[in-house]
Amino acid sequence: MSTSDTHQRIVTEPDLGGRRSAPPRVTSCPFTGRLGMWTALREHRPQPRPKRQLLAADPSSCPFCRYADDDPRLLPEEATRDGQRWYGVHNIYPPIDGPTGRADLAVATEHDPTLTHLYDGLTSDWATMLAVQQLLVARRPDRWSMVSAATGRTAGASQHHPHGHVLTPAVVPAATIVQQQRWAEPGTASTLLADPVTVAEDHGVRLVAPLVPLGPLDLLLVPTGSQRFLDVDPDVVARLLVRWVVGVHGLVDPEPELPTTVAPFDAKVVLHPELPDGTGRWWGELAVTDRHAPGVAAVPLVDVRFPPEVHAERFRTACGVPADGRG
Repeated sequence: MSTSDTHQRIVTEPDLGGRRSAPPRVTSCPFTGRLGMWTALREHRPQPRPKRQLLAADPSSCPFCRYADDDPRLLPEEATRDGQRWYGVHNIYPPIDGPTGRADLAVATEHDPTLTHLYDGLTSDWATMLAVQQLLVARRPDRWSMVSAATGRTAGASQHHPHGHVLTPAVVPAATIVQQQRWAEPGTASTLLADPVTVAEDHGVRLVAPLVPLGPLDLLLVPTGSQRFLDVDPDVVARLLVRWVVGVHGLVDPEPELPTTVAPFDAKVVLHPELPDGTGRWWGELAVTDRHAPGVAAVPLVDVRFPPEVHAERFRTACGVPADGRG
């Protein structure tokens, strides 16, 4: 299986001072609708270390570390694995529950390390958080919910304390409806699930390189078939998410020594369940937001650092995936 040729074309590149490189390649993604262009020169441009605005790391100032059992914002949804408890809590800045929708959180009992550190309990923590998020989504089966986890200011997080969001708007966003409808269009699934862009596969879920990523370390989670988000095995998704985290660590230069409460990179994971009527299928975006070019999402043409098959191969090598991607 190969990436669909119908979504790629070669354009002519001018002579740059007597130096000719491989011609640029323009790629459009049939799922996200983004248009991207890769050129060999892009890979050799300097990639300076981004200057990150670090969040306050002091647990004494973290609101998630100070919940009492009688706090009215605490929700009954919770899950415990390997001694780590995650629990549900109504959003506190401020509580959102009304005509525009609802916002809840899945929060870890422990303050650190973050979900982008590498430690023995990382897979278990991702799986436990996802289990609580599934319970929170199940509270409103008649509504569509967006499921996310963010670390660092460039990802939209206000706390390093491990936590995830479940946002349940009163109206499904128009862009979400369009994307879910695209699953039924010929070629969408086969293009996203093509073997050359696959990084790893685990029980019917693939970690893949996007055709047009917003950043050089972004990947997608794509199920190989239709599956309700509430039926997804959190352990499967967690194992693939950790593959991505391991790959990111292998592809970026380490920053100077940071406290364990400070994330090694800013990241945002967004999972999109199918529509309430069953249209589409769930899928996920994995982004290292402090590596996104400023304003990249505001332009129609994205400057892609690596072609998708090269992007996938770099991650396969960095996270130690066997050649068949099934390990």
